[in-house]
Amino acid sequence: MSELLPDPVYFAGLPKVITSGAVILRDEHGRVLIEKPNYRPHWLLPGGGVDPGEDPRRCAQREVREELGLDLPIGRLLTVDWVPPRAEIGAPMGLHFVFDAGMLPEAELRERIVLQRTELDEWRLVDEDEADLLSGWGALRVRRALAVLRGEAQADVVAHGR
Repeated sequence: MSELLPDPVYFAGLPKVITSGAVILRDEHGRVLIEKPNYRPHWLLPGGGVDPGEDPRRCAQREVREELGLDLPIGRLLTVDWVPPRAEIGAPMGLHFVFDAGMLPEAELRERIVLQRTELDEWRLVDEDEADLLSGWGALRVRRALAVLRGEAQADVVAHGR
């Protein structure tokens, strides 16, 4: 019979995971809101990293409030992306959750959004065929989430190789 490891030793040996929560927020024409951070070369969905003890849905709600000044109810889970670790840059594996944030008319978005200028340069509404403004896997997750919203796919975990 092998001896059990003490919890701190056992947990220290487990893989680390980066977790994030993001949203699909649409206007009345079905366009998706994306944002341009000042620290990345590509656009992103509204959202960000999960804080210790925070669940991904609450993270998404908090990030939308911080980044866009919108306090919105966050709806159902649309997709989860699993990204393997990248040892060459020291990045652990990631789990990235995307939720439905519903629809707000464009006029209301323009009136209500207060952009977090310390992190973001701008926001815009894009059609699905413009999703390539995001990273390659970012565009895939937008298209998959929209397919779930249209009833063409089921919410699922998708693994991404690098």
